[in-house]
Amino acid sequence: MSDGAKAGTSLPFILVMPVINGDTKHHFDGSDIPGQPKMGTWMADDVPDFTKANFRTFTSRDGWAFMGSSSGGFGAFKHVLKHPDRFKAAIASGVDIVPDSPLWQGNTQAMDGDNPEKLAEKLIKAGGPDVYVNFQIGTAETGRDKAEKFMKEYGKGPVHTRLQVIQDGEHNGKSYVRGMREGSLEWISKVMKAPTPDPAVQ
Repeated sequence: MSDGAKAGTSLPFILVMPVINGDTKHHFDGSDIPGQPKMGTWMADDVPDFTKANFRTFTSRDGWAFMGSSSGGFGAFKHVLKHPDRFKAAIASGVDIVPDSPLWQGNTQAMDGDNPEKLAEKLIKAGGPDVYVNFQIGTAETGRDKAEKFMKEYGKGPVHTRLQVIQDGEHNGKSYVRGMREGSLEWISKVMKAPTPDPAVQ
């Protein structure tokens, strides 16, 4: 990200890196799964509140985006659709399209509230606000067909989608960083609001 900012292809960002799964045993989907830690509330409310309390940030959603991979990509993708009044864009890498944690225990009613397909459908019916989702998928991993299916069915109206295909990319951070360098960071920089100088420092 710093390389992109220096090269002028990326905005500078405040980067906060929370861990959405408290341990390696549980898979929380970045959601408030009944009977489990409220990982969705922590991610969408507490982490931004912490950031706002410690850094000079935008108050509008134009300065707020998510980025994540695998289950983190699902959380990024889902939170932008669930809270479009607070977040504008997401880079979602190697992403699941629907909730898949076994902790849901088949509770489809609860899952629907964190299902990107349901959330996108609701946002399209409401007519906005506009959100922007950039999928990153490597050619050496699975999931491209699911992302493309979502884009075809729900990438319309206020739901804007883009696919960054990473040649020979695998399901790992090394590949996704390459995808960011090859286009995703430049794309999200055109969507987000650029930072402004602190008036007190001028």
